[in-house]
Amino acid sequence: MSIRFKRLITQFGFLIGANLGALRIKTGFCYPFFYCHGCPYSLAGCPLGTIEHGVYKGKIVFQLILFPILIIAAISLIFGRAACGWACPIGLLQRGTAKLAKKIKNTKIAKKIGENKIDSYIRYSKYVILITLGIITTATIGFMFTDICPVGFLTGTIPILATNPSGYQPGSFFNVALVIFLLFLLLISTIGRGWCRYFCPVGSMIAPFNKVSLVEVKVNQDLCIHCNACTKVCPMGINVPEMSRSTECILCGKCIEVCPKNAISYKIGGK
Repeated sequence: MSIRFKRLITQFGFLIGANLGALRIKTGFCYPFFYCHGCPYSLAGCPLGTIEHGVYKGKIVFQLILFPILIIAAISLIFGRAACGWACPIGLLQRGTAKLAKKIKNTKIAKKIGENKIDSYIRYSKYVILITLGIITTATIGFMFTDICPVGFLTGTIPILATNPSGYQPGSFFNVALVIFLLFLLLISTIGRGWCRYFCPVGSMIAPFNKVSLVEVKVNQDLCIHCNACTKVCPMGINVPEMSRSTECILCGKCIEVCPKNAISYKIGGK
């Protein structure tokens, strides 16, 4: 069984698991990926949403801050950012838009943008969003990211509208959230894993663990012939032969499957 197929199975499995609330199954846990607890079928809580409640208007609740951080840390210390590549339902959605994004990627304009240094700087946006909109704004003003979150709109607002349209009362930020959601769809349809690369605040919480995780994707430089087949298929736009525990790697394994020399593999504990 190929890595691609195994990953597809796990992604659908986690998508189903994330929505077990439809069977009236609820837990007190947080997802180790980005999924909205506002979804009427949610099984658990959004890690960022839980932290936001923990800092809301300066009323610090340490349990709500530490709980999602500890869950993410416990999983990510072992698997790094694999949750993004193997579990996150938003990653599965972007897998569905990947073919369209790939066609656009091969255009001259897209290639020039991808080769520009600005790409590496834009990737820091997800950290800025986490700190400013996720934490500082919530602690000083109130919920902001929650009101405009495109993932929340997709997994929370739309299902509620579909199941109970007469009972839905749009908030003051509804129109703004709708525009951001449409931009989100445009982003993931034009750039492979565009949300993961540039804007996902939960991804920014997980990413640093790639530096110390037990599992990693490693390139054997003695076997690598620098054909760049791996780089061409990388959904995160990483220069794979040159990477060393890249925080952008989602451990999807696409580079492993295309390597003609079997120079790339999953490694556990550096072995």
